[in-house]
Amino acid sequence: MYESFYHLKAKPFALLPDSSFLYSGSEHQAAYNLLEYGLVSQAPFMVLTGDPGMGKTSLLQKLIAEHGGKHKIGLVTNARYDIEHLLPWILLALGLSTKRLDPIEAYHLFSEFLAQEAKRLRRVILIVDEAQSLGAELLEELRLLSNLNDGKTLKLQMILSGQPDLYALLQRVDMTQFAQRIVVDYHLKPLSEKETANFIRHRVQVAGRRQPLFTDKACALIHRLSGGNPRLINQVSDITLTYGYAEQAPVITSKLVAQAALDRIKGGILPLAGKEELGELAAAPEDPTELNDAIPIPEPAVVADELPETGPVSAPEEDYERGIALKDDGRLKEAVDMFHSAAKDQALWLKAYAQIGFCHVKMRDPHAAIQAFRTALNDTAALPRDMMDVLYFLGRSLESVGKSSQALEIYHRIDHSMPSFRDVASRLRELKESPMEASKSKKPTSGKHSWFSGVVDNFQRFLIGSQK
Repeated sequence: MYESFYHLKAKPFALLPDSSFLYSGSEHQAAYNLLEYGLVSQAPFMVLTGDPGMGKTSLLQKLIAEHGGKHKIGLVTNARYDIEHLLPWILLALGLSTKRLDPIEAYHLFSEFLAQEAKRLRRVILIVDEAQSLGAELLEELRLLSNLNDGKTLKLQMILSGQPDLYALLQRVDMTQFAQRIVVDYHLKPLSEKETANFIRHRVQVAGRRQPLFTDKACALIHRLSGGNPRLINQVSDITLTYGYAEQAPVITSKLVAQAALDRIKGGILPLAGKEELGELAAAPEDPTELNDAIPIPEPAVVADELPETGPVSAPEEDYERGIALKDDGRLKEAVDMFHSAAKDQALWLKAYAQIGFCHVKMRDPHAAIQAFRTALNDTAALPRDMMDVLYFLGRSLESVGKSSQALEIYHRIDHSMPSFRDVASRLRELKESPMEASKSKKPTSGKHSWFSGVVDNFQRFLIGSQK
């Protein structure tokens, strides 16, 4: 309805879980890092909890997308305490059987599958969503299934995701044996006011709009109403865009948010907070200072592919050039801000986030570099050679923090697509020959990053115009 009016390619605030719109704020990034740590450290059980609408399912979808190529992942949803056994649901989730099997036959089929996957050096990861609905008896069934992890090889890992009731269930005295096997657990907390604003802007940018759409006051009001809950943020933002379109408003103000929310809560179902101020805000005239601060730059009337190749340098390209100059001058934090601004242009996405990764490497922050390189790889329109370059730096960064198994997977991908790329062959040999030694390095050291200094400073493929 409102997409074309606001120059959006998709609805930015759809309620269906979509990992491509996932905002990697501090909470969600910390949760995802812990889940990845659990995979690498071979944790038998991991637990992710949070209130409804906090984005747990989107995090799990991202995990499946990024690790499904290396491991066999099954997702169990909507299983309830009143079913007799959980194993048939597990077999269905793994694509092993849709038939009603005898319990002994089902157990044999599952154990044989684990053994076969282990021979292929693949782990089976079972994700149980809405796990608070299982109850103690079905959770005990999961604990007994984990006993199939015999010897030194971990065959089966389980991730339980659910609402706070799951946390309360696992704290019961009769769940002590289960709780003792949980290596990683994280409870997602609501977004702060600043993160709510960043969340809204991130989703608008992913949906294709380059210019700001919501004013700062509008974002602040949405935060107060939603309490920082992503699902409620989406609901309020979406209905407000509908109201904005109806009034042909060029930007979304706090008055529009108040009007939309006031109408939305008349039914009494949507659980919004801070509703007392809505009536006064909705009836008040527009704040001219809010409007003046949010006058958008007109969107181009044609899509990027139709623009001429020559012409004045656009603002994002200028930001990219300034970022390069700041990076070369050693002003790395300022450079990161410039590259973030440049990334608003989809054509600069991969190059900008690659440079953000390089800046974090120079600042001795490999974890932030890893996140930046992964973000850069979301650019599906990038040239294959550039994608391989970023993959390579991602692999080296993963090595530097001891994530050798993930680095090995990256190098295999590169070697499969572009044999003889850089020193990938020697990296593969080194990691295969000494996996134990490579996995022991859990902390980055300055020596680990020495290889970056010459390469990054001379890495010209991502300088503006180099691909033309």
